[in-house]
Amino acid sequence: MSRRTERVGNLIRNTLGQLLLSKMSDPRFDSARTSITRVEVPEDLLTARVFVSVTGSAEDQHKTIAALKHAVGYLQERLGREVRLRNTPRLSFEIDVKFKKTLETLSLLSEISAEREAKEQARQQQDDENLNQVSQGEADETIEH
Repeated sequence: MSRRTERVGNLIRNTLGQLLLSKMSDPRFDSARTSITRVEVPEDLLTARVFVSVTGSAEDQHKTIAALKHAVGYLQERLGREVRLRNTPRLSFEIDVKFKKTLETLSLLSEISAEREAKEQARQQQDDENLNQVSQGEADETIEH
């Protein structure tokens, strides 16, 4: 992805995000549970794949995508008014499975980190107890002599 297509993708993502928050009134669409995670734009800037993350069930995701596909003409028209490009890209909406997998990976890494910290704390407590026992044993030997 070139710098230009990346900039255009970010501009489309930000503009669509604002449109979805303020202008979308479809009852199948819940802006509080929907976010645009990324937009992929090819070099010709004629199309834009919009990746969406929806919190909730698979049915919620399906309803949201259906609502976005239903409103695609309206969103393209509004996008054309807001963003000055020679051609307004043709939008397509998809669920972002990459984002979901990233969240799952981060969750697993967090669990692993917590387990390692718990093991390290247990090991440290065991070392402290062993040290206290050794110190107590040496103190007892000193008292006997």
